[in-house]
Amino acid sequence: MPFMFQPGMLCRMLLFLTLVLLPVPVCAIPTISISSPAADGTFILRGEQMTGVAGMDITIGYDYGKLTNPRILPGSLVSGMMSASNPGNPVRLAVIGTKPLTGSGIIATISFDLAGTSPGAITALTGSLIDAAGKSMAISRPAIANPAETGQTETQTDAGYVAAGERSGAKAALPVGGTLTLPAEEERPGETGQSAAPQTAEPEEPRRQPEQAPQPVPGEADASAKPPAPPKPAPRQPVSVLERFRQFQGERSVADLCALFTQDGAEQFSQLPPVGIADGKATVTLIIPASAGERAPNFAFNASRFVSFRRTAESGWGIEVMPEAGAVEASVTMLQDGSVQEIPLTVTPRAQLAAGAAREVTEADFLGFLKDRGTPSAPRFDLNHDGRRDYVDDYIFTANYLARHKVPAQKGLRESVSAAHL
Repeated sequence: MPFMFQPGMLCRMLLFLTLVLLPVPVCAIPTISISSPAADGTFILRGEQMTGVAGMDITIGYDYGKLTNPRILPGSLVSGMMSASNPGNPVRLAVIGTKPLTGSGIIATISFDLAGTSPGAITALTGSLIDAAGKSMAISRPAIANPAETGQTETQTDAGYVAAGERSGAKAALPVGGTLTLPAEEERPGETGQSAAPQTAEPEEPRRQPEQAPQPVPGEADASAKPPAPPKPAPRQPVSVLERFRQFQGERSVADLCALFTQDGAEQFSQLPPVGIADGKATVTLIIPASAGERAPNFAFNASRFVSFRRTAESGWGIEVMPEAGAVEASVTMLQDGSVQEIPLTVTPRAQLAAGAAREVTEADFLGFLKDRGTPSAPRFDLNHDGRRDYVDDYIFTANYLARHKVPAQKGLRESVSAAHL
C-alpha cells in the first residue's frame, strides 16, 4: 500500500526538523536578568548560560525616589572570582577571574532600603562580558522583572525593561566598560561618555569553505611557511614593599628600612603618592605606562575601591583607587591579552609614631622604635594589634614616617607623574 501523508503531517515534520537542527550557540548566548521575588527591596541578579565568561561589567539603574542605600553581595555563580562594586545610582558591579564560568546562577544580591510602601523598581540594566582572553562576548538583551504595582505596567526598552510612568528625566546608565572597573575602551580626556548598547547575537551567515591549498611536492621547500611565533613571556610580577620587609635579613636601620620603599628601576608601574594612607578617605593613583598595550586593560581591585580612570599624556593610564580603611595590603589586578598581573599598592593604616601628636616625628623617634621591641608577652609598638612585634609593624612605622615627612621614597616618581598631566 503506497505511503500517504496525513493532513498536517508535513507541518509537524518541518517543526520537528526545525527544533532538531536549531544551532546550539543560539540557545547558549549569555543572558542577565534581575527580579525581586519577595517585592521587599531585595533584587536578585542572575546570569544564564554563562559558560566561557571570565569577566563582566554590569550597570543597574534604579528609582532613587523609592529605593535607597544599595548593598551588593556577590552570588554563588561568581564565587572565587574577584569583584568590585560602586553602590551609587546606577549601581556598578564588576567581576573578573582567571578561569571562565560554567552554567547559570546568581551573580549578586542587591538589597535596598524602601523609601515608602512601594516595592521599588529597576529602571535600567546593561552589561558587557569578556572571555578569558579579554575579548568581548555576545550577550542577549537583559531582562528586568519589577514587582507588580497598582496602575503600573512594564515596557521593554533597549536597556531592558522600565516601569511605565517612571520619570523621563531619570538618570541614564553610565557607559559599560571603558571608565570603570572593566575598562574595555578607554575614555579620552574631554570626551563625554555615552551609554553602550547591549550586544546581541547576530545570526551567522553560511561560511564558504576555503579552497584547499595545493599540497607541496615532497622534498620541495615551502617558501611561504613561517616559523611559529614564540610564546609570549609571562608578565613580571612586581614584589610588594611589605613582601620586601618580610624577606629582609639585613640590619634594621632607618636608612635600610626606608630603602625598601625605593623602586629598583625595573618596575614599570608607579604610584602617587608613593605611600597611601588607608583611612577610607585618601586615594592613590596607579600609573600604567603605554608599553602595557594600546587597548585599555581590564581591572579588578583587592582591598580597595575604584574611583576614576583616565589616559595620561604619554598614552598610558592612571587609575585612582581608595584603599580600604586599615588595609596593609592592597592591589590592582590587570587582565590583558589573556595574562593576569597583580600590581601591589603601597598602603598603610595611620599609626601614632610617638607620644604627642602635635610634635614632629624625628629620626631619634625612629631609632627608639627600632631599639625598643618589648617582650614576646608584652610587645612594644604593636601597630597592627596582632599581639606580636614583627616585620609588619616595621613596615607600618616606616610607611607612616615616610608619608608624614613626604619623603620621595620612589626616586623620580613625583616628576614623572606630574609630567603625565593627569
